[in-house]
Amino acid sequence: MSSINYTHEYRNPGLPDNPMPLHNFRDVDDSIASIINQVKQLQAEGRYADAADLVTANNLKQYTMTTEYINMIDEETRNLEIMCKANQQSVYYMENEPGFASPADVWISSNPINGEV
Repeated sequence: MSSINYTHEYRNPGLPDNPMPLHNFRDVDDSIASIINQVKQLQAEGRYADAADLVTANNLKQYTMTTEYINMIDEETRNLEIMCKANQQSVYYMENEPGFASPADVWISSNPINGEV
């Protein structure tokens, strides 16, 4: 089996060594609505850098999902898939030992091994 190639572009260390952090996203309420509206207005005007600066200056990450967060989720989902595939175990019901099995797999045969009955 080939080596496992996890990616850690968006979070290092990530899976499998470090579980994903929990995030505390919030709904917009009256206390923050005016700033969120300013961000949306800047975006509507095509002033994306100014909108990003406003998000950073007001620490609004808990109210918005950034591409950084979405990319981190995408990467960790991929890493989880790699980890699951690398750790899967198969059971083979065959008379002869399968040559393609991994060391952790199980082989069940009705033939005696080494003359044992």
